[in-house]
Amino acid sequence: MRPMEKTEGLERTLLEVVGYAVASARMLLDETPAYGPLRLLEVAARTVSAMENAGINPAANTELKVQIEASISARSEGEESFRATMDRLIETVLRLA
Repeated sequence: MRPMEKTEGLERTLLEVVGYAVASARMLLDETPAYGPLRLLEVAARTVSAMENAGINPAANTELKVQIEASISARSEGEESFRATMDRLIETVLRLA
């Protein structure tokens, strides 16, 4: 893939992520607040996917994807489990930043 094509693909993907985030913000006005964290995790997952497709920090992306998926799954295991996995995800992001 040529650099220009890669940039255009990243731009499109990031605009899709922004669109999802904005639409989610609007939908949260009418939805239960419990959906908020899951929607934000989806934005994070889509952003990591865009980074991965652009070849940005592949090792970090793999680690983040695994932890984001674990956090989403933990939501169904109860609030304490969800909080704990989210705390671990935050620690990972801070370490990688």
